[in-house]
Amino acid sequence: MAIKITYRYHMFLFALIMSASAALTVSGIIIYLHFEGHTGFMVKWFTAFFTAWPIVFIAILTIAPVVNRLLDLFVEEFQ
Repeated sequence: MAIKITYRYHMFLFALIMSASAALTVSGIIIYLHFEGHTGFMVKWFTAFFTAWPIVFIAILTIAPVVNRLLDLFVEEFQ
């Protein structure tokens, strides 16, 4: 049986995984579109990713609760 993490860490883990996915995708696309040649692409990509990831992580932790409250005004839960 797998050991599960308590639900109180849900938002933190969501932000960690979402920010890593978003930063990896966006930094890769931006570097690809603006990078001349293929030599050193991976190094530039991961440098950009590790710069962007903490910024995106903090942004998600900060913005997500506000977005969730806003959505609660417009989204109805099915019963």
